[in-house]
Order: sequence, then C-alpha cells, then structure tokens
Amino acid sequence: MADPRRLGKRGAYRLGAARVSGPRSGSAPAPRQPSFQAGRSRGSALAWLAACALAAVILGFGAALGLWFLPFVAGIAAGIAPWRARWALALAALAVVVGWGAALWWPALSGAPAGATARAVAALAGLPPYAGVGVAGTLLIGVLQAVVAVWLVRALTYRLR
Repeated sequence: MADPRRLGKRGAYRLGAARVSGPRSGSAPAPRQPSFQAGRSRGSALAWLAACALAAVILGFGAALGLWFLPFVAGIAAGIAPWRARWALALAALAVVVGWGAALWWPALSGAPAGATARAVAALAGLPPYAGVGVAGTLLIGVLQAVVAVWLVRALTYRLR
C-alpha cells in the first residue's frame, strides 16, 4: 500500500478480479441471489399430488416385496422432477411415509403379528421395545434414504438447472 490515507476507502485493497464495464462476456451464468419474492411455479399442484400418490403406491408394493432400497430410487426421481427442492423433498418424504406406512399397517390389519415383529426389531436396534418405536424407526430410515437421494441429485445437477 503506497498511500496510507487510502486505507479503508473503496478500491484501496484491490481484492477480487478487476471489474470490466459493459456486457458480460463468457458463458459463466450470473450467480444466484437469495430473494423474498414470490417464486415462479415450476409445475402444477395436481401433477405433484399425482406423482406423490403414484410413488406411494409403488413404495408400498415394493416394501411388501422386500425392496428396501426403493425410497432411494423415489428420492432420485423426485430430485430430477421439475419442482423446487422443498417440494421435491416433501414429495419424497410423504410418499415414503404413506407407502411404507401402508405396507407396515396392512399385515397388522390382516391379523399378522406385526406388533411383535416391530417390538423385536426395535429391541434388536437398541431402541425401547415398543411397536410404535420400531415402526417410527423404519419410516425414519426410509425418509432418510429419500432425503439423501434428493440432495444427491440436486447437488449433481445444480449446474443443469
């Protein structure tokens, strides 16, 4: 610094790249800025509800067949969907809770000892041996799979959006 009177003044430290006046050149997009304005719609609510219902049905049948990885696949599909991230997360989480919840609830309605199985699973996992804890833990695992998949897809496709 050659002139001590310029300390604290604008442009005194020459931090960052030099500014170029005029239109931007190159292919680098402008950085995104946070905004409190109303967001633009990226899909209809009816399409979101239909996708959520379809995903819940597929997850329910998949859970009945023992396909434990389907919440991750549903999270990938929700992450690719055109909705904002919060709506994609909501779709994946709601579909997992409804689909897997129905798959866990159906055997209990038909007379199978689902409560005893849930208590045993909870006890083996080191949780309190209650059926509700086993079911909640199972649903939490499914939701975590879906959330991680949505996050992964959004992180990998950030530049494409």
